[in-house]
Amino acid sequence: MNIEQATEQIRSAITAYLSKDEHGLYRIPFHMQRPIIMFGPPGVGKTAIVSQVAQELDINFVSYSITHHTRQSALGLPFISSEEFDGENCRVSQYTMSEIIAAVHQARRTSGVDEGILFLDEVNCVSETLAPAMLQFLQYKTFGMHRLPEGWIIVTAGNPPEYNRAAREFDPATLDRLKRIDIEPDVTVWQDYAAAHGVHPAITTFLDAKPGSFYKVRAGAKGAKLVTARGWEDLSRMLQAYEAESLIVNAELIRQYLQDEDTAHEFFAYYELFRAYRDDYRIPDILSGAFDDTIRDRARAARFDERIALVGLLTDALSTQVHGAMELESALRLVRADLMELKGTLVGDEAALALRKRASSVRGECETGNRAKSEPGDRRVVKALRVSVLNMAADAADEAMRTGSARFDAAKEVFNSQVKRCDSLLQRAISSVNSVFSFLDTTFGEDSQESLMMVAKLSADPLLVRMVSEHGCEGYLRHNKSLLFTERGLNLLKQADNLA
Repeated sequence: MNIEQATEQIRSAITAYLSKDEHGLYRIPFHMQRPIIMFGPPGVGKTAIVSQVAQELDINFVSYSITHHTRQSALGLPFISSEEFDGENCRVSQYTMSEIIAAVHQARRTSGVDEGILFLDEVNCVSETLAPAMLQFLQYKTFGMHRLPEGWIIVTAGNPPEYNRAAREFDPATLDRLKRIDIEPDVTVWQDYAAAHGVHPAITTFLDAKPGSFYKVRAGAKGAKLVTARGWEDLSRMLQAYEAESLIVNAELIRQYLQDEDTAHEFFAYYELFRAYRDDYRIPDILSGAFDDTIRDRARAARFDERIALVGLLTDALSTQVHGAMELESALRLVRADLMELKGTLVGDEAALALRKRASSVRGECETGNRAKSEPGDRRVVKALRVSVLNMAADAADEAMRTGSARFDAAKEVFNSQVKRCDSLLQRAISSVNSVFSFLDTTFGEDSQESLMMVAKLSADPLLVRMVSEHGCEGYLRHNKSLLFTERGLNLLKQADNLA
C-alpha cells in the first residue's frame, strides 16, 4: 500500500486500541494489542506518518532508532538487591529501568497525557546481543522487569533485507504476534504531502514532469544509487536555506541529497531553468493583479514543463502568504485564551510577570517538540508567534505600570493591533489567490489544465482549505465547486471587540 493508505491503517488501528467500553476498559485488552510493524524501502516517510497520527489523536509520541542502542541501554543495567524467600534472605539480580521505558514515563509526566505511541525504527536491524530482548519486547511489551504502560501502542518500522544488509527476517512465531503493513513509494501521494509541507516548488514541479525520478534504490558499480522521499524533502529545506542566505546552489550540493548521477544532473539543470522562470514571470506582479500582456504572451507560448514550473512558482508564493496569515490567526486565538485566563492577574502589578511566565511555558513546549522531532513545522511557528505576542503584551504592561495606565488595556491593545495585522494578511492572501486564478483564466482559459493543476495543489494544503472554509475565496471556490465547506470560522476582529 502507499503511504496515505498506511497512515489510515495506523490511525484506525490506534483509535481501536485506545477505544474504551462503558466501564472505562480498553475494548482490546493491552496484551492483545499487536505491535504494528511497517516494512518498506528507506526514506518513504514511515516515521513522519506515525508522528502525524500522534498529533491528530493528541497523544504522546516517543521515537527511537533501535540500532543506536546496546543491550544495556535498551534493557537497563544490572544491580543486586535483597529479597526474602521462605524466611531466607537472598541476593537477586535485577535491572534498572530501560532508557526507552523511562522516556515513555517522562513523556506522560511532561504532557499530562497517559496514552501515546512508542515508535521504534530499524527494528529488524538490531545487534545480535539485543535481538532476544527486542523480540521479548515485541511479544510481551517488557524490557527486563519493566513493562510498557497501558495505553501505549508500539509501532515499529524496518527495511526489507534487499534494502539493508543488516536487516534480518523475523521468525514466523514473532510475525504472528505483529500487525504487518507493507509500504511502497507513491509519488502522487507524496506530492500532496509536499504541497501541505512547503516543499520547494522546483522539486514538486520537476517531479510533476518526471515522476519516474521520485524514488530509486539500486546497486551500482560505485555504490548504491539512492533517491528517496526523505532525500527530496531534505534537499528542499537546504535549497530554501541557501536561497534565503543568497548562497550559490551548485551540482555538488544536489548530488549530496540525490545520490544518483542522472537524477541529480537532470534536477540541477531544471533548477537553473526554474530560477530563470522566477525572475522572468515577475510572480509578485501576478499576485497583486498587476500582470500585463507580456507575461501572458510568454506563458501562452511556453512549453508544458515551463507552464508546470509557473504553476509551482505561483503555488509556492500563495502558500507563503496563506500560511503566514493562518498561522498568525491560530496564534492569536491562543493568545486571546491566555489573556482571558490571566485577566484577573493582568489588572495588578504582576501583569507583565504573568505574561512572561506564560510565554516561557509556551517556549518550553516549543523546545520539547523540537527535541522530540514530533511536531509539524506549522505548529512550532504558531507557538513561536504566540510567544512573540505575549512578550509584546508584557512589554506594554510594563510601560503601562510606569505611566500609571491600565495594564490589561495595554495588553489588549497589543492584541487588537495584531488582529488588525492578521486581517490585513488574510485579505492580501485571499486577493492573491483571486488574482492568480484571474491570470490563469485570461491566459489559458477557465477550464485549462493549468487551472486544474493549481486547484489540485491548493486543495492539498490544509491551511489553504481552512482559510477558504473560514474566510471565503471567490476565485478558488469558482474553480472547485465540488468542495463543501463549513460555515465561516471565528472572526478575530469581533473577538477583539469582545475582549473586555
